[in-house]
Amino acid sequence: MSPAPPPTRIVILGSGVVGSSLASHLSDLTHESLPPGYTIQVLSPPSLTTSTSLAPGLIGQLNALPALTTLAKASVKAYLTLPPGAFSQVGGLEIASTSEGIKILEERLEKAREAGLEARLIESAEIAKLSPQFHEPDAVSKGLYFPTDGVAEPSRIVDAYQTSARANGVEFISATALGIKHLNGAVKGVNTSAGFIGADKIIVASGIWSAELLKDLLHIPVIPVGHPYLHGSPRPERGEKSPFVRWPEKGVYGRDHGACEGFGTYDHAPLPVEAGEGAEKGWDERFDNAVERALSLFPEETRQAMTADGSRKLNGVFAVTPDGLPVAGPVGDIKGLWVAAGVWVTHAIGVAELISKMVLKKEREIAEWSGSEGSEGGYEEEVVDEEFEELRRVLDPGRFGGRGVEELRREAGGRYNDIYNLEE
Repeated sequence: MSPAPPPTRIVILGSGVVGSSLASHLSDLTHESLPPGYTIQVLSPPSLTTSTSLAPGLIGQLNALPALTTLAKASVKAYLTLPPGAFSQVGGLEIASTSEGIKILEERLEKAREAGLEARLIESAEIAKLSPQFHEPDAVSKGLYFPTDGVAEPSRIVDAYQTSARANGVEFISATALGIKHLNGAVKGVNTSAGFIGADKIIVASGIWSAELLKDLLHIPVIPVGHPYLHGSPRPERGEKSPFVRWPEKGVYGRDHGACEGFGTYDHAPLPVEAGEGAEKGWDERFDNAVERALSLFPEETRQAMTADGSRKLNGVFAVTPDGLPVAGPVGDIKGLWVAAGVWVTHAIGVAELISKMVLKKEREIAEWSGSEGSEGGYEEEVVDEEFEELRRVLDPGRFGGRGVEELRREAGGRYNDIYNLEE
């Protein structure tokens, strides 16, 4: 048996879906074979409204960007193992009502088949049967139905992964990260609202605040933007939730929350905001026209519910990037520093698994510490994982190097109006 390396301290900055699943995944991978003193800590900012807490939770796996399809499929596979209520595989619908839009659905059907995803084109009457609160039968609309898509409850996902991580000995610290300390090209720890915490490896998973934490080390164009989302007035639950619905031509989506309907729209000029103290901002009147256009898509009963007593409007903040992909991987030349930002709940676990592989790149050494190398421990001769290498390449945080800040901000803003990457 080789001698164990010195104790390693991993600190994760952020306790949303990405940070919590990272803590769970890392601790699962290492829990049974850790050398003494190996620790994983997660900084959980107190009283902070995060992007995770406001995420609408639509989990659609097919994307025009292959990397996002890969990450979403991995995430759904993981979500299906969580306790009931965290993820519901209710299916997803995309609706088109023009010949051009229907052609896009037909093309996406072929892409779904190539990606190994179940999908089928359906007529308007079947759309209305699957989701009557969002569609009335007509003579022109068609839908693309993805039965293995679903809806997530992000807070329950976070709870599940934090419970798992704590059971593996992960410590959650109520504190806000203020800055990363590094010396001679390697991380030393993080300054926090609760004092300095030493670390050998740091993973920045702070959502819309990630760019601010890394601003002195690497510019990552993760741009916070405001986004309108409305919850209708409460109603009796109908039992099993209906599929979520997207209107790609209109930039609108809706979902069944159980006790009400909800919808959001991207059909407005992007509105960059400052991350500030929370991911929920005051309502912006510049959303109003887009909301009215979205409401015109719904049956009368749903339209009324969206404006009745008990309904509510949210301006939730999430991040966009210039190429529509997350920023995930090592940060520059700083040893022991990684970032996972610009990540949707849709792709969170795929990204967490990717980062975990990077952080624990010497997995075979871990097996050696416990005397379980080779076939007994499951660590055979190293094989190049082409999928892993491709993800690492396209998500590399340094991929925007040499480009102007304002140019990148403009490109990121433009992605907001093509959020489903249909123009790829």
